[in-house]
Amino acid sequence: MDWAEITLIVEAIVYIALVAYWIGVVIVIVGEDRPPTTSLAWLLFLILFPVIGLVFYFFLGRNWKLIYENDPKNWARVELLREFMKPIYERNEADVARLAGPYRDTWFVSIGRSILRTNDAAPLPVKTLEIYPNGGEKYDRLLPDLAAAQSSIHMAYFIWEQDELSKKITDILHERLKAGVEVRIMNDYIGNFQYKKTELKSLKHAGAEYESDVKDLGRANYRNHRKMVIIDGDLGYTGGINVGQEYIDGGERFPSWRDTHMRYTGQGVAEIQKLFAIRWLEVTGKSLFEDRYFPAPDPPGEQGDILTQTVAQGVDDPWESCRRAHMVAIANARHHAWIQSPYFIPDAGLYDVMVNTALGGVDIQLMMPGKWLDKGLPFWAAESYYKQFLQAGGSIFQYQDGFLHSKTITVDSKVLAIGTMNLDIRALQLHKELMMWVYNEELARTHEEIFAHDRERCIEITLLDVEGWSKWHRFRNSAARLASNLL
Repeated sequence: MDWAEITLIVEAIVYIALVAYWIGVVIVIVGEDRPPTTSLAWLLFLILFPVIGLVFYFFLGRNWKLIYENDPKNWARVELLREFMKPIYERNEADVARLAGPYRDTWFVSIGRSILRTNDAAPLPVKTLEIYPNGGEKYDRLLPDLAAAQSSIHMAYFIWEQDELSKKITDILHERLKAGVEVRIMNDYIGNFQYKKTELKSLKHAGAEYESDVKDLGRANYRNHRKMVIIDGDLGYTGGINVGQEYIDGGERFPSWRDTHMRYTGQGVAEIQKLFAIRWLEVTGKSLFEDRYFPAPDPPGEQGDILTQTVAQGVDDPWESCRRAHMVAIANARHHAWIQSPYFIPDAGLYDVMVNTALGGVDIQLMMPGKWLDKGLPFWAAESYYKQFLQAGGSIFQYQDGFLHSKTITVDSKVLAIGTMNLDIRALQLHKELMMWVYNEELARTHEEIFAHDRERCIEITLLDVEGWSKWHRFRNSAARLASNLL
């Protein structure tokens, strides 16, 4: 066999391998039933770049919704959640019905129904609920609460820095460990990659359980962005504030940090304890689904008077439940929907709902950071969405006093939601997020007062401003928008 024949054989093998690869790519991508534009984009990329394409697909493109749907372990976890939470929901049915009375014949029930159907999360009452518009107020409450813990402390944060704030927390946790309190800490692996772990390791050495979440390489693109603290099973914190001194004073990068967090007590805490417990089970294999980690039944006459409902999602959620709850709320708003998000890179569905609702004459206000935004590219991409939204009648306010990191929405002075979900594609579709909806007019009005106070520290972006941008400005924004899925 001469060299020419060997070359022909090698070329034939390569050709057959390529054809087989192309056929395999088509079968896999088409079979995932994604939006046509997404499927076509991945088909083109994988066909043109066989090796590089596979690497990118492995890290960024796999359809985790479909993977989880076909995973028996996932269904076992779903069933575990349903069975464990069922008695908690059942024993609170009467109180939920009482508190839901003012909303029963209104459109607001649509939010609750969508969350229940997509997330299996029923409304639950809480006894107290406090809203903190900055990190200082949050930690002024959280630190004493940690110091007063009697049985368990569970903490999950996207970011856990090592600085003067973390030292205060660490010192308190060491003292609680000596007192026999169980301490469990979880934070996102990539989110904390750059921060020292000396204090966390010292806590682990002292008896705390500490785990990093989402460590496997194949899921490096999908983060756990939730922030949760559960103390003694019936005191909870959630919102946008991470662990770090900059979340109190802005740190070296910002003149101030504006964020929103909540503290609440009662039955509704079961929802974030459930979310912590299921991630703990997935990461460590250890179960926290025991009554002692969840709120005990309220004594007669001591039921909570505030109705809440927590919705959570991740890349594995086929419904994108947090996103859909926002869409239901905005689409049904009768008077106004006021929204805060540090990032605004919406997907087509959410953007259309915002535009359509504004076209219908509803006051849709979006507040996001201005010149203090910490990343240029997402800010430029956000600006590419301004024009049509403003043409439809929406309003845009850019916060000027520092970095606005709040993730909130208030609708018609009747309901509000505070949590961890930004209005960008990564949060809307990829990250593990949560939003806690509160069906309470007094708290909704309180939060609207906070929003109005923030608005006084904003500049309003008008259609005239946008139309005055240069061609280079518009092109830069459009180019940044192309990277929306990665921002």
